[in-house]
Amino acid sequence: MIEGENNNIQSQANSKVPDNNEGKKPSAMKIVGYNLLVFAAYTVICAVTSKDGGFVFDMFFIGIQFFACIIFAIINRSWGWILSALMVLIIGFSTCVSMLSISGI
Repeated sequence: MIEGENNNIQSQANSKVPDNNEGKKPSAMKIVGYNLLVFAAYTVICAVTSKDGGFVFDMFFIGIQFFACIIFAIINRSWGWILSALMVLIIGFSTCVSMLSISGI
């Protein structure tokens, strides 16, 4: 009977589920979402604050964010950062082209 209780105690100790998510990495879609949120924020700020040269500042910030995403992808070894970099580059290029055509330059 003592042996059975000992096995039960060991099985309960082995089936312990961690209560916190400290060691868990953020999902790739959260990384992409946060990067697109930051991108949208500075794009709106650049478009509102300067009418003629807003796309120049926007291109500057897009380049910084693109290279930062690439560096984080290398450091963290995460495909979410690569996806973020590509999304920022593709959406940022099309946004800059549309800001250029709207401003008439």
